Amino acid sequence: MRRADQRGRELERFVADVFRQYHFKVTLSAGVARPRQTDVLAARVNEVYLVECKWRTDKANIDDLDSLRSRLRRTNDGVVGVLVSVPGFSGTVLHDVEHRREQPILLISGDELRLVGGRRGSLPELLWRKKDALLTDGRVLLDEPPSKRGTRRRLFALPPAERQFVQPDRSPEQVIECAGGFGQFVFAHELPDIDWVPADGLGVTLDIAPQVLDERGLLDLVERLADLGWATADARWSIQQSKRNWHGLGSAAFATQLPRWQPRANSPEAHHSEEICYVDRCDGGFYTLTANLAAHRFRRTTMVSLSFQLEGTPLDPAPLLQLCRSVGVHDALYFRARTEKSVSRFQPDDQRSLTVRPLGYVTTPERDPAFPFTQWATGIIIANPYRRSADSGGVGLVPECLQMLQDSEYLICDLAEHHPLDGRNCEYHVRAFEIARTSDALVCRPVANWASVDADRGESGNVNHEW
Repeated sequence: MRRADQRGRELERFVADVFRQYHFKVTLSAGVARPRQTDVLAARVNEVYLVECKWRTDKANIDDLDSLRSRLRRTNDGVVGVLVSVPGFSGTVLHDVEHRREQPILLISGDELRLVGGRRGSLPELLWRKKDALLTDGRVLLDEPPSKRGTRRRLFALPPAERQFVQPDRSPEQVIECAGGFGQFVFAHELPDIDWVPADGLGVTLDIAPQVLDERGLLDLVERLADLGWATADARWSIQQSKRNWHGLGSAAFATQLPRWQPRANSPEAHHSEEICYVDRCDGGFYTLTANLAAHRFRRTTMVSLSFQLEGTPLDPAPLLQLCRSVGVHDALYFRARTEKSVSRFQPDDQRSLTVRPLGYVTTPERDPAFPFTQWATGIIIANPYRRSADSGGVGLVPECLQMLQDSEYLICDLAEHHPLDGRNCEYHVRAFEIARTSDALVCRPVANWASVDADRGESGNVNHEW
């Protein structure tokens, strides 16, 4: 009996040390549940765990669970119970925990404890996943295989974009392909200036390195962003191979196109990997998501980065904290003050030299049937005037802020003023480039405008546009 008691005390000290590794304030034999004794009380900000440790030859049973519940009833609301059992748990314990969720209790096995104790897993992540699964899905996570971690059932469809690419002799689509190379950049429809606020100072950056292992995990991350309203129909994204680029509209099209890697991998001189860059809006600013993915069936990911650009440090960081925890990031999170303006602007010296001819349009539907047209031209696709040439290489001719775009065959420009897509003849020119740099990406919004060249244009609008 003395040996069993000694082994139990050793387990309590080990559990306490594991919690301390993650900056919890730990109290052994706390009096929080007087007159009952408590093995370990661990607290960190608004997280409080009452932990009971069992190391016997048999599995923890319903009596152990009832004993822990008795202690919890003597504590404050919000305290979560944790039952640690080295040999595991009986079936009645699992059933009871799943069906009495009004008083949540998390179960940790000996194998799970050894993993987090050996720093091969994160204790805060383990606790968060267990609590989320119990309260959201009503199920106990126990000794979960690594391959299943981070995946979940999609609850709703990602929002599709209303905008479309319209090119001659092709059906409207939400993805276009062009020549290009590697480089994590993306063309934006809107570029929020987080410095444009009625106060001095610049914005802040929050960089997150999600624990994403593969393509499924990356799409799961986008779905979690959608849960917060941050994966939208206005998203813009690009997928880059060594010689080809794909540019798309909306989060739904991104989720559809990303798994279709085989045609991209079969393109001429394809590389064994591809890069993605995704930009979308969020509360108080915008963010970019970048990653490298293997161009083979395992679709492993590396260098996944989520970079938020915000007007300032949020008074309520709860949505960001919820996102971080859901993707397995619990520590080393900091808001960093930006040292330069969020958005820089470049204007060509001679705008007439950037008079351009559209190769296609970005269109938005008109919902009012009273209008005599159904589509607005809100952007244009043009040949890249700064593209790297075979003779000069483009170096020295391209502004530094645009050099990442040198390999791209196309630029996707936003129109400063929209016009009906009704066949009118227009002259277009590029007015400016708006550029934002996040920690791992370049976001570019080329801005173009137009002037009608139909001086005696009639009301019918029957003018054929020359593509």
